[in-house]
Parts: sequence; structure tokens; C-alpha cells
Amino acid sequence: MRSVVRVRSLFKGLGVRSALAGTLALLGCRSAAPAPAPAPLRDCTRAVWYRPTRADASVEIVTSWSGWTRPGLAMPGGRADGWRTATLEPPAGEQAYAIVEDGVWSPDPGVGAETLHDGHEVTFLDAPSCDAPAVRVDAVETSGDAATVHATFLAARSGAPLDEGSVRAVTRAGATLAAQVDPATGAVTVTGAFPAGKSVVLLDAKDRAGVAAEPARATVWIEARPFDWRDAVIYQVVVDRYRDETGATLAAPTPLSGFAGGHLDGVRRALESGELAALGVNTLWLSPLYQNPEDGWPGLDGRTYFGYHGYWPAQARKVTTRQGGEAALDALMTAAHARGVRVLFDVVPNHVHVEHPYWTSHKGDGWFNHEDAPSSCVCGVGACDWGAHGQDCWFTSYMPDLQWWNPDVARQITSDVVFWLDRFDGDGVRIDAVPMMPRAATRRIAGAARAKLDHPGQRTYVLGETYVGEGQQDMLRYYLGPLGLDAEFDYPFLWTLRRSLAVGDESLVDLEAAYRAGVTAWGDAGAVMATVLGNHDVPRFASVAAGDTSGDGFSPAAQPTDPKVYRRQAAAFGVLFTIPGAPIVYYGDEVGLAGRGDPDVRRPFPAEATLSVDQRALRTTVQALGRARGCSSALRRGALRTVALDAEHWVFERDDGAGHVALVAIAREDASGIGAPLSGVADATWIDLLGGAPLQIQGGGAHLAAQPWSVRVFVPPSDPCTAAP
Repeated sequence: MRSVVRVRSLFKGLGVRSALAGTLALLGCRSAAPAPAPAPLRDCTRAVWYRPTRADASVEIVTSWSGWTRPGLAMPGGRADGWRTATLEPPAGEQAYAIVEDGVWSPDPGVGAETLHDGHEVTFLDAPSCDAPAVRVDAVETSGDAATVHATFLAARSGAPLDEGSVRAVTRAGATLAAQVDPATGAVTVTGAFPAGKSVVLLDAKDRAGVAAEPARATVWIEARPFDWRDAVIYQVVVDRYRDETGATLAAPTPLSGFAGGHLDGVRRALESGELAALGVNTLWLSPLYQNPEDGWPGLDGRTYFGYHGYWPAQARKVTTRQGGEAALDALMTAAHARGVRVLFDVVPNHVHVEHPYWTSHKGDGWFNHEDAPSSCVCGVGACDWGAHGQDCWFTSYMPDLQWWNPDVARQITSDVVFWLDRFDGDGVRIDAVPMMPRAATRRIAGAARAKLDHPGQRTYVLGETYVGEGQQDMLRYYLGPLGLDAEFDYPFLWTLRRSLAVGDESLVDLEAAYRAGVTAWGDAGAVMATVLGNHDVPRFASVAAGDTSGDGFSPAAQPTDPKVYRRQAAAFGVLFTIPGAPIVYYGDEVGLAGRGDPDVRRPFPAEATLSVDQRALRTTVQALGRARGCSSALRRGALRTVALDAEHWVFERDDGAGHVALVAIAREDASGIGAPLSGVADATWIDLLGGAPLQIQGGGAHLAAQPWSVRVFVPPSDPCTAAP
């Protein structure tokens, strides 16, 4: 059985009294100097808990700051529960340690971040310094447009108390806020009125010795309803293919793999127009915004491709000028946050383009895999197969693969990701190519982002792209958890969703089983998984449903004319918007846009005048689903219980445990319906939030008849959503 380790970082501020800074009055003076108030001390020790596989095992901790000397710090036994404990106080800065049980080295899974030492995976620490004080954000409370930030000043090891006059609280917008200080407890309370949406408060303080604390950051959201990532409806935008800077749609580029001219101002205008809010969207996922090469580069198929999509980074921290640069991104972020919309940045920590300064400056420094023989291991080519070389192969001959076990690489790339979140006030990241890197990479990024940006009530959403096949839910579980990813794309469910609703060679029984397999695989990880119909890497759902995915992406698929294609897609959206998770709408899918492979799957957003009646009807359904999900806490946060199921019907209940219930009915071809037992439900006429006929519940059940390829969402007549406009 695998050993289990727990680690608890202690920054408790235990209220230890500091030494008096004043001195006794000299003989003849009338009084002594006033004594400074006691201060809670910053605690930089680290308690390590470990439970060995054998009660009589020899266990020690070896550390980088002791030169990895063995034997290390002993972890003696003796506790009745089998746990062993030791306390570490690492020096400030980047450190590492390992637990050695009977000579076998292992990292500490209770910490998450890892690095390598002498071939061993060991635990990585970015240890704070107790020679400087700190400010810890404890809570943010809001009421109307007012907010209160609660924080604590933690004194340095010297015990120098807080300089009360040094406390400053300012927003990133430049407003100064009132701050109250209690020197006896170190409590700092900041109050103020804030505009609607997101604000960031920066807290500065010094101790009486003049030593400054690292500024603390508190995030304030003024919104009608507290947000939880279970509430998210995410809209994925490939910026170059969405809208130009005026908001107009774009013509197909020449060649099809070239730049179409999309602009961040076009995304902002879609937000400001209410177009995205009408879909229920409250989160944007933007394609990578790095400066990419201007020229075309050859693909493995001999065709020329361009970096319009952003996944060929040529600069680490520069917003591409083609899409508006920093000014356009700042304007978009301001517009999004004022409307309560979160923004996810797509980050690419696995590789760079050969034009990137990291390659030109470090290609001989061990920063890259196979750097002594560039392009010798291209993924899937020759002996460089994906299975054996997934974490060291190059995607193409001009995309060097970063060596994440190199500490300089890990430090730099992690810092780059945090830069985007900090400088542009991002709310989360989508991490590209997760399985192409060691798990230590995503955990290092997640840990650094959370240390910089998070506090109680504020969580940076870290979403990973882990491309797996149908039935491979367990492979996703490996990267999830409180120390790792908050979410991944539920690819196993995606494939079954397509087979059951787009193709038809699997049933709704299979779809429900795929959902259950996910619950089993990651149900205890606290994940809010991202559910999708498709994205920029797979053919569009509409083309799959139309059976038109043959050929490559340079031969565009025809826009389907069969109404059933759009009804199938509406039913699929019905599933995404009503099961647990964060549904993603890939731009254009709301109108059933066609598309084969790259670049066709990333074709420009269609002009309104070109949309058919069926495309507009699909969008109307997605809008209704967005309204229903936005209104119903049961659909966003409720537990799912299947009440009726067969090959053609899936009926389930969502119950948030706070008195809000919704009943969802998904139907395929068979319109004869299905009976649904509903224990404990009183006789009543329930309302369909999507505008369909009401449902009569009588005698503890109901019969649900449905149109083919349909979704219905019923709530009791007393539900607040029935009164929503």
C-alpha cells in the first residue's frame, strides 16, 4: 500500500508577545517610554506528517539545506495511530526535501510541487522568510456595494510590532481605502464602497523597525450573487477568428491557415452588446495571447500553417500586437470584470517556438529536451512515439519542448504564467498539453498562482487540457485535487456524448454510465470539470452529426441543412447545461457552425445574415438553457439523481439541498416518453423553464412525453425561476 503523507504549513500568528521595544526610564525621568503592543508572530516552520507502510520502518527526512546529508532528521514512531511527525524550518528561498523510508526516497504528495535531485523526485518548497513581516488576508465580506477586507499583520521573528501609521490600502484603480488597525491582535480591517464587478485591494505595512511586508492582495467582487466555479458557463474564443476591432465578422483567410484579423476589441464589443450574456456566459476563455511568429511554417502534411491560434509562443510576456496588444487586453478585462465576467488565459508552458528568446538564449543550457539534436524526436514520427516520448517529444521541428525538471525552466515558466494572471488581473488559466509535462509542472503553476492571488473565498481556476479517449476517466484523476488542477476537460464524456447524440451508435444508457464513471473517478477531488461538445482540436459537433468530417481542414465542411442536426446539437447542449460541471460553448457552436479539422474547425464566426432558421433556433435554445442555469441553483450546484433511463430517454433530478429542485428530461428519437417515479414529491403542475408544455406530477410520479431530440427542464410552480422574466 502506498504511503500517505500530510504536510501543514504553519503561518498561524499564534499571538506570541514580542519583546518590549522601549527601555526603562533613566533614573530621574518622570515615566518610561510607552511599550509597543504585542504582535502575533509569523511562523515559518513546517510540520510534516507521515504514515509509513510498516510500523517498525526507519523513516527520515533529508533536505537540500542540509546538503542532502544522511541520515537526515529522524521521524520516530510511537504514536498509537501510526503517524509520525517532525518540524522543519527551511531557510528562505527555493528548497527541497524528501522522505526516506527504509532507504526508499519519495516526494511528499501532501505538498504537491516536486523537483528532481540525483534522479529522485523530491518535494519542492518556496520557503518564506520570517526575517520580514507578512500580511495575511483572512476574509472578504460584501453587502451591497460595500466591502470589508479582514487581514492580519504577522510580525517578523524579531518581534518588531506593527507600525500603525504605515498601513496602506489602495485599489489597483488607485483609490485609497480606510484601514483600521488593532495592534494587540495584528488585525487590519479595510472598508469601502466599490463599483460593480471586480476590484483588487493591495495592502502594505511595515513594522517599527522599518521592514516592509510583502504586499497582500485581496479580491473583492460586488455582484448580486456570490460566484462559485460550479456556476460558470464558459465561452471559448479563438480571438483571431471571432470578430475584428469594430465587432464585425471576418472573411475566411487566405490561406485558410492564415491570420483572419480577429481582435480583442471585437471580443469586448460582444460582451458590451449583451450577446454573450444572452447565452448565460459568465466566463471567457481566450486563446493564447502571446506574440507568435508572423511567417508561415510547414506542417507534417507539407502544408503551410501560421500561428494565428497563439500556441506558438515567440515571446513570454508580450500581448500580440495583431490582436490589440496590452491596451486592448486591459480594456477587455475592465469590461468583463465590470459585468461580473471571469476571464481565463490560455497558457502554453510545454514548449516555445524557435523564434522565442528562451530557445535562442538557452538551447545549450539544458532548458530543452533533445536540444543537442533539434527535431530528432517529433511526436508520433518514427521511433518517437507518443507513449514512450510524450513528455520529451517536440510537437513539430520548430517547437522546442521545455525540460520541466530543470529548476531554471520551472522557475521561469511558472513566473511567466503568474505574470499574466497578476498583470492583467486574470481569474484563471487553461493549461495546454498537460500530459506532455510531468505532473510537477501543473502543480508548481497552480501552487504559485494560488500563493500569489488566492485567499479564503477567492480561488484561481486552473483548468487542464488532458486529451484522453473514451472510458479513460481514471487518467484524468491523476492530475486533479486541491494541490493540482481544479478541473479538466471531460473528454471521456465528450466522446460518449457525440456517439450517443451526434452519431447514434451508443445510447443514453451509455451516456449516463459515462457520467457515473466520472463521478466515481474524481468525485472526491473537489473538481468542477469542464463539459464540452467540442473545441478547436476536434471536428465540430454539427459536422459529426451530419456525417461530414472526412477530408482535411483545408477542405471546408458544408454547413448542414438537415434540421435534425441542429435538434441533436440542442439536445447535447441540454445535457451540458444541466449536469454538474462548467459547460463550455465553443464560439460558433451556439449556431451549429460546421467544421472539419484544423483550420476548418477554427473558421471565422458567421455573419448574422448567413444564419439559417435552424441555426437561429439552436441559438434560442442555448439562450433558454443559459437563462435556466443562471436562475436555478439546482442546475448549477445540485446533486444529480437519475430517476428514469432507457436507450432513448434520460430523466434526472438536480437537488441543491436547500429546497430547490429541477427535473431534466433528455430524449432522442422515441417520442413515446417514459415514466418517472418521484418519491416524496407532492402532486403539482411543474413548469418547463425552456417554454414547453407543463408536467403534471400525480401519485408520486409523472409520464414524460417529448419531441424527438429534445431537452426539457421542469421546476415546481413555487420555484423562483418561474417568476423570472
